[in-house]
Amino acid sequence: MQRIMIVEDNADLRTDLTEQVKVNGYEPIPVTDFERILEHFIEEKPDLVLLNVNLPFFDGYYWYRQIRQYSQCPVIYLDENENEPRMNLEIAGLKKDSKKNAAVKPFSNEALTAALRSQLASAYPKTDKK
Repeated sequence: MQRIMIVEDNADLRTDLTEQVKVNGYEPIPVTDFERILEHFIEEKPDLVLLNVNLPFFDGYYWYRQIRQYSQCPVIYLDENENEPRMNLEIAGLKKDSKKNAAVKPFSNEALTAALRSQLASAYPKTDKK
């Protein structure tokens, strides 16, 4: 079972994301200690990270750079839009103007599922053995 690390400081959103990840057949790894995100990452070895950009102590971009020193696993940013009380799902590393892998929050379970599946399939392609 693929494991999804959820780094979100809003407890309600973290709970919702945890449930959505579970329902979609992935193992959620919710993080609540925002000073030790890298330690959790190294210990848990997730297959993908849902990473809020606006976190206490250090922002998600800082943690993304730290994670990249240890792994190339996919990271999906949860980023609040300054102009609207909504959030974006954005694939880390894509250009800001790319809308291909973005959805606004409250994003649907379908949008989250599609983003997770797409990124996991790209990062961990299945090989056909004949």
